Formats: sequence, C-alpha cells, structure tokens
Amino acid sequence: MLTQMIHAAFGGDAGALPRLSARRRKKVWELPSRWHCPLVGTCLPVAEMRKIAACVGIDERSMSDYVLHTVFVGSCDSRTEIAERLQKFFEKRHAAAVQRFSRVRGDVAVLALWREALQSGHEIAGALWAAWSHADIDNEDSKTASGRTIYGDIHMLSHQDGAAVRADLRRLEQLKQGNASLRDDAAALRIGLSVAQREKARDLADLQRRLALAEQQAALLGRRELELAEARRQARDYATLRGRAEAMSGRIETLEERNAANARRAAALELQLGETKDALAAAEDALEISLGIGIGIGGGCAGVSGASGCGRGCPAEAALAGRCVLCVGGRTGLVAGYRQLVEIQGGRFLHHDGGLEESPHRIDGVMAGADAVICQSGCVSHAAYQRIKDACKKAGKPCVFVHSPGVGSFARGLAALTHAAPDGGAHGILRLAN
Repeated sequence: MLTQMIHAAFGGDAGALPRLSARRRKKVWELPSRWHCPLVGTCLPVAEMRKIAACVGIDERSMSDYVLHTVFVGSCDSRTEIAERLQKFFEKRHAAAVQRFSRVRGDVAVLALWREALQSGHEIAGALWAAWSHADIDNEDSKTASGRTIYGDIHMLSHQDGAAVRADLRRLEQLKQGNASLRDDAAALRIGLSVAQREKARDLADLQRRLALAEQQAALLGRRELELAEARRQARDYATLRGRAEAMSGRIETLEERNAANARRAAALELQLGETKDALAAAEDALEISLGIGIGIGGGCAGVSGASGCGRGCPAEAALAGRCVLCVGGRTGLVAGYRQLVEIQGGRFLHHDGGLEESPHRIDGVMAGADAVICQSGCVSHAAYQRIKDACKKAGKPCVFVHSPGVGSFARGLAALTHAAPDGGAHGILRLAN
C-alpha cells in the first residue's frame, strides 16, 4: 500500500523516486517552536517528565503537570540540558518507529507512513517523533508544509480523544460512586441482621432459663394450687416469649429479603458497569474507525453512486475525462479521500483550505488552473466564499457548494459536476443540502 502511494506521487515511474538523502535527522531544538508543545505532550509521559526534571535540578514536587509541561516546552527552543535529555529519551523510547520511518525517503512517503499509523491508532507517539525528526519532512515555512499537516492531525486527535475520554470517565466515576453507596447499604443491612440474630439468641436463652426455673419451682412447691398457678404463669410467660420469638423471626425474614433485594441491585449495577466499560471500548474502536476516513486506499470509489452510474469500482476515465477539480475547504484529514474520489474518476485534484491557514488571495491563482469547483461552504471564511462565487460566475466555471465536509457530501458534489459541460457555462452555481 505504501509503495503504491509513493509510486503514485511520482507519476508511477520507479526511476522518478527521490534518491536517498544523506541529510541527518532533526534534533528537538531544531524543530519549529510550535511543534514542541504537542511533541512533549504526546511523546513524553508525565512520570518520565518529572524524572528528567529531578535529574536536571528542577524542584518539580511543588509544580503541577501543566506548569512543568510549559517549562519543558520552553526549554526546547535551544540546545539546553532538558532538550538534550529529551532527544536521548525520544530516540531510545521510539527507536522502532524511527527505524521504520528511516526506510522511506521524501516527504510524501513519510506523510503516508504517518497517516497509516494515525489510522491504525497504534504507536502514535513514536510515529509523531519519527515523522517530525525525519530529514525529509519540511518545516512550517516550506511550500509543501508536510510537517504542518502532521501538526494539524495531532492537534485534532488530541481534541477528539480528550472529549470522548472525559465523558466516559465522568460516567464511570458516577457508576463507581453509586456502586460504593450500594455496598455501604448492604454492609449496614448485614450488620443489622447480625444484631437481630444476636437478640434472638439472647431471647431464646432467657426463655430456656425461665423454663428451667419454672420446673424447679414446680418440684419444690408441695401444693397443687401453687403448682397450677405457677404453671399458668409460666405458660403465659412462654406464650409471650414465643410471640416475641415469632415476631423476631418475621423481622429477620424481612431483613433477609431486603438484603437479597439489595444484593440483586448491586449485581445489576455491576452488570451495568461492565456494559459501560464495553461501551467505552466500542467508543474507542469507533474513534479509530472515524480517523480512518472511511475509504480504503486503492479500493474503488467508497460506494459513491450517481457518478457515471457506479456503485463500486467506478471506471477511472469515464466521468471527469481529465478535468481539474478544485476543492475549497473541507477537513484536513479527509483531503486524501477527496483526492482519491477525483482521481478514480479520471480527474485531476487541487485543494485550498478556504482561508483557514492559506491566504484567500491564493484562491484566484489556484482557480486559474481548475475546470470546476467544489466548495465546502461550512469550512471556509465568508470572504473566501464570496470570492469563489464571484470568480466562478465571472469565468463561467461550474461550482457546487456543499454544507457538510464529509466524503459522502463531496462525492455527491462530484456527481453533480460529472453532468456539467466541460466549459461550465450552462450550469453555473449549484447548492447541495448535505
């Protein structure tokens, strides 16, 4: 898969692949300052950060994780002792990732390898260090800005992961607190049951003692009347004690039923806690799938219908016939998916982010080489939106505005363009709901 992408980036000609570069990999202090924060936050565990701080003489015990993080980030702008220790730690901890990335050359191949690690969700920290420190990855001020693309990927990943994990942790903490409360209630009921059992035992022992005393008194009294009176009295006492014993027995049964009901409730909450954990695992799996864009590399046109009548396996040369499609806006992580949809239908692909990071003034220059435009209206600035609309009307180029930045919405916009005439004059501006 990686080899195919590399060959595709250089026109499918193996001879056009870049020659092996002898340049050395970058050090921590040689990276752009803006990269230091996500690099330290992603690749350096908090425990290791505190260990390094202690080694260089920083009193980290009175510092919060965030404050210590800012100290480390600020120390990476030059070759300080902290920066050198971070360099050694990253090289040792992520040696496997560095070795894997060192086998490829060219920023396109490095970026593709980074995207594979991002989609799989494994060893993101190692892949980030290996990619940014690679000799062929460009810095912020370069034309291709592959390093900035990786910066955008890791920035959005931290937002998505943080929001999902915080919601799940709050729910898990609530369940733990509820479970602890039920355990306390069950313990209190067990204590009450034990007290009731001890009271019953004392009452029975007292009854036995009183019966024994009655037998002794009956044997000592010589007169039948006294014996009868004593017997009646003992009978009354016995009935009273028996009633108390029966009442105590009923109370014990009630407590046992309550204890059983609370045990069932605790078991149900334990089951609910397990289901919540399963839901958390499913959410993490869904996050990994969503980061994968939803389009397999080299696998048809992702189920796009309405474009040249294809469901899957769209013919590569029938729909766009070599026309150049400019995509303005959209999500950075989905640009590869947009490009694949255009190229798989025989078109050429251009992209502008709509003024978020790139200058809106570059839109006119990019549009000059485009035959048609798909504008992600929800992801561009107002100035860029109006500039695109006016330029398409003036040049007579077909333009489709879609609200959603998803690959499916882009595919529907592309399907609308495939029915537009090459000169675009008869079709003008189209707006799709989704």
